[in-house]
Amino acid sequence: MRGFLPAPILALLLMLSAAALHPATASEGAPGALPPSVRIKPLMVPVVNGGRIEKYTQVEVNLEIGDALRLGEVQLSIPRLHDAILTAIYTGIDEGWIVRGNIANVPALRRRIGESVIAMFGKDVVTRILITPIARQSSLQ
Repeated sequence: MRGFLPAPILALLLMLSAAALHPATASEGAPGALPPSVRIKPLMVPVVNGGRIEKYTQVEVNLEIGDALRLGEVQLSIPRLHDAILTAIYTGIDEGWIVRGNIANVPALRRRIGESVIAMFGKDVVTRILITPIARQSSLQ
């Protein structure tokens, strides 16, 4: 349709115009304001015991964006981020960082996710990675 912009582009333009109107606020952040973040939808992780899936656990990952001007770029890459994080989680299972659905080595998993994020966007775009277990479900028998 003519005259309409896709939502991510419109959001980016609004963010850039707000930064132009209030440059000090955009660069320093308002007092007490939280930095922008991107939530990756919950990931289903199987809990394997003795070669069988015993249950599933869900893990949610939030990425804090250090450079607000790159927020739109990160949001557009959510499908790639989802795949990279899921790959890191399965690596964590293989490496023993995730044992029976519990994250036993959070720093190693966070580091692996961070390496993937840096490969996608470069350094200092994502400043923090929050990994949160959400729920467990029994397997269907």
